Amino acid sequence: MKSNTAIQLTPSLKFLSYDQLEEIHLGSLEILAETGVEVFHAEALELLQSAGARVERHLVKIPEHLVKNALLTAPSRIVMANRDGNRCMFLESHKSYFGTGSGCPYTLDVFTGERRQTRKEDIANTAKLCDYLSNIDFVMSLGIAKHQYPEIGYIHEFDAMVRNTKKPIIVSGYDKQNISNIIEMAEVVMGGSEKLRDRPILAVYSEATSPLRQSEDGIGKVMACAEKMVPIIHTIGMMCGASAPVTLAGALIQGNAELLSTLVIHQLKQPGAPFFYGGTITAIDMKNMAHPYGAPEFHVLSSALTEMGYYYRLPVFSTGGCTDAKTFDEQASAEATYSLLLAALSGGNLIHDIGYVDSGLTSSLSQVVFSDEIIGLIKHIVQGIPFREEDLALDVIKKVGPGGHYLGEKHTLNNFRKIYSPNLLTRASYGNWVDNGKKTLGQVIEDKVRWVVQEYHPEPMDEKVTKELDELIDQYTEEALEKYGKYDRI
Repeated sequence: MKSNTAIQLTPSLKFLSYDQLEEIHLGSLEILAETGVEVFHAEALELLQSAGARVERHLVKIPEHLVKNALLTAPSRIVMANRDGNRCMFLESHKSYFGTGSGCPYTLDVFTGERRQTRKEDIANTAKLCDYLSNIDFVMSLGIAKHQYPEIGYIHEFDAMVRNTKKPIIVSGYDKQNISNIIEMAEVVMGGSEKLRDRPILAVYSEATSPLRQSEDGIGKVMACAEKMVPIIHTIGMMCGASAPVTLAGALIQGNAELLSTLVIHQLKQPGAPFFYGGTITAIDMKNMAHPYGAPEFHVLSSALTEMGYYYRLPVFSTGGCTDAKTFDEQASAEATYSLLLAALSGGNLIHDIGYVDSGLTSSLSQVVFSDEIIGLIKHIVQGIPFREEDLALDVIKKVGPGGHYLGEKHTLNNFRKIYSPNLLTRASYGNWVDNGKKTLGQVIEDKVRWVVQEYHPEPMDEKVTKELDELIDQYTEEALEKYGKYDRI
């Protein structure tokens, strides 16, 4: 190999030039300074006004210097840990990790195939499956744990996940108090507030309200996380043509303005607190008013948001593995595969929503297992082409020469395991496939899901920690009973 050879080890995907990124940034600054953002949170309004923003009741106009200051103090990398305290997800430039989504009201029953309302046991099974699968790196609930008090449902979601997986967890919550309760539970699991801060097993998911609004509950969650230095994912969730401009560039400018406004509030509350950039933008389907998860605009814009995150040197929350198909089928497979590949090639850090079918209304554990298989393939692709002296193989090519073969060569023995080999996708001969039951990939995956749910047992938590969690859940339930009284709020 010649000296000073330039090598590209990792393939990459780009939709925007530096000048286009700059144009989006400048457009967002104009929106923040002239149009402004509505903020419905008293403390946030006080922080913004004290820092130099123009505040008129709930409308806030944010000057450029506040954005610059926030970008200077926000960390460029976030490291998350597992339940054992091992730092395992290094969320920094072009390192991708994959996990499920959250909040689906329905699930596809793994034994009957019935579409039914999600239960806490389904969230536990999701966590168990994710704990087993080697290419799923973090866990979100996939479902909604129904409870007469909504905030207690979110507490049960975290409880179901943390008891059934060691992997990092991303939670949703009802309001600031609810998130503070879940953080308290995570502190119990990790052994105290300082240990949770140093080795966060937990990140919190929240959303802005497009267009250009920040709700009291949403910003309350941002504040709770900033106080405890827990990573926050306060995303945008927009539809081009409905809650955002129909043009993709316009949607990016508005979405970026919303994200920057959140970052400013977050960093004013606690400079240096960990913050994830990113979110979801898709184009409304005018035929049926749907929010399409398989739309190309969705995943092109997710890649563009990833590029904006790198422009700002912020860790990025991205999307893949989801579909508009109503069950795990050929459409679900196609949309999951291309969305995961785009997210990985663009370099998204936390890639979520694996397991979503039915446009995010229904969860499918079969979709999760399929995505795990495809992620293994994608991780192999994004490694690129190794280019060491041994990889060039000049010596063995000369040794074998014309007409020879490489099966008996030591070079082959030393390197053949680096070639991708699938776990569930078949390469068997037709005869062997017939002998093994002529199973389609869908049938193979259903068998795998049922086996894991029935036979796999995650490592249990310490009994003392389990008891403390039980006591906290009882305490939070009693507090909700006192606050709301005895009536069904489902």
